[in-house]
Amino acid sequence: MLKNSLMQTLGAFGTTILNFLLTLSYAGILGPEKFGSLVTSQAHVLIWSLLVDLGLSQAMISALASAKKRSDNDRQEFRARDLIFRVLGIRLSGAVIGGIAVLFFSYRRAMHGDSFDTNHFVQDIAFMPQLFALAFQQTAIAYGNFCGRQRLSVTANFSGNFVTALLAMCLAFMGRSIPVLLLAQSWGGFLVAIIILSSFLISKPAASNARVKKQKEGPWKRLAWSAIQRDAWPYALIFATTVLWSRMDQITASNLLGEEIAGNYALAVRLVAIPTLMISAISLAIFPDMQRMGHDDPKKIHIYIGLASKLVFRYGVIAFALILFCIGLLFGPIVPKFKSAIHLLPWFIPGVWAYCLHNFFISALYGLRKYKKAVFAHLYAVSIYSLSLYFLPQWIGIQGIIWSYNIFTLVLAYSSWQYLKPNFPSSFQLVGSLIPEESILLGSILKRVFNKD
Repeated sequence: MLKNSLMQTLGAFGTTILNFLLTLSYAGILGPEKFGSLVTSQAHVLIWSLLVDLGLSQAMISALASAKKRSDNDRQEFRARDLIFRVLGIRLSGAVIGGIAVLFFSYRRAMHGDSFDTNHFVQDIAFMPQLFALAFQQTAIAYGNFCGRQRLSVTANFSGNFVTALLAMCLAFMGRSIPVLLLAQSWGGFLVAIIILSSFLISKPAASNARVKKQKEGPWKRLAWSAIQRDAWPYALIFATTVLWSRMDQITASNLLGEEIAGNYALAVRLVAIPTLMISAISLAIFPDMQRMGHDDPKKIHIYIGLASKLVFRYGVIAFALILFCIGLLFGPIVPKFKSAIHLLPWFIPGVWAYCLHNFFISALYGLRKYKKAVFAHLYAVSIYSLSLYFLPQWIGIQGIIWSYNIFTLVLAYSSWQYLKPNFPSSFQLVGSLIPEESILLGSILKRVFNKD
C-alpha cells in the first residue's frame, strides 16, 4: 500500500508540474485577458465532467473485487471485460449529455442579439473532446489499478499529459489561437487509455468461446448493475461538489468581472494549488493507514487526527502564509503581467488552512466507513458555497469570489468534524498540547522522514 501510495503521489506531482508549466506558458504568452478567456472556456466544459466521473472508478474496482472467483477463470475474465464496457458505456453517455450541454450554453453565449459570434462559439466547444477522453482515461486507469499495475497507470497518465502539454506549449509559443490550444490539450486521455489497454491486450491471450457462453449464465447482469450503483453514489456526489467548487468560481469571475480579472484569479488559484497539492499528497499517503486502522483498531485514528489537528491549529496559518509568500516571490517575476494575481494570494490563507483540516477529517470518516457522513458534509458545504458565490461577488467583487472559495473549505472542515466528533471519546482534544501517544507518533514520523533509527 505504501508503494502504491508513493507511486500515485509521484504521478500526481508529475502531472501537476506539467500542467503548472503549461499554465505559466499560457499566462506569459497570452496575458491576463486572453488567459482568463481560455481558462473560462475550459471551465465551461470541465464542469460537466461530473457526468463522466460518477464515482465509477471506485465502483468498478469494488465490483471487480467482489466478482473475483479464482476457481472460474473464464467467468472472471468475462466479468472483468463486461464491467469495463458497462462503466465505459455509462461514462460515454455522460460525455454525450455533457457535450450537448456545452453546445447549448456555448450557442447562447455566442448569441448577441441578432448577431452570432462564431469565434466565441468555436472557442467554447474546442475543449469538448476532453469529456470523451476522460471517459476512456478514467476507466483504463481504474482497471490498471485494480490489476495491480499502478506503475503502468501512472506512467501512461503522465505520458498522455506530457505529450499534450508539450504540444500545447509549442503551439502557444508559435502564436496559435486559443481554440487550437484548447483542442491540443483535449485528447491526452485517449492516449492514456490506448497505452494501458493495449498493454493488457498484448499480455493476455485472446478470449475463448467459453467466455461468450458464460455471458448468459447466472444472475451476473443484475449483480453487476447493483454492485456499480451501490459503491458509486458517495464518490459521485463528492466529486460533483468538488467540480462545482473548482469551476463555478472561474465562470462567475468571467461573467461578472470580465476576462482580465478572471485571468488574474485563475492564475492565483493555480498558484494556491501548490500547497493544496502538498496537503493532498500527505492525505493520500496516510489514507491506507486510515483504512486499515478503521477496520482493525478505530481508536488509533484518534491519535492521527489529534496530532494532525493540533499541528495545523498551532502552525498551519504561519506555514501556509510563508509558503504563499515564497510562491509570490518566486513566480511574480516570471509573470510580470499578473501582479494582481500575486496580490490575491494572501486572501486564500484561511481556505488553504481549512483545506488541510478537512482532508484529515474526511480521511478519518472514510477510515471509519462513514461514507454517508462524508457525502452530507460535502453537500452542506457546496450549498453554502453556492449561496455565497451568488451574493458576495456582487457586493465586494473579486474578494467575494475568493471568500466563497474559502467558505467552501471552512464549512467542509467544520461539518466533517461535526460528523466525525461523535465517533471520538469525550476526552479527545482538537487543539491544545500533544498527549503522550501523539508525541510518540510524531517522533516515529520524524524518524522515518530523516531515516534515523
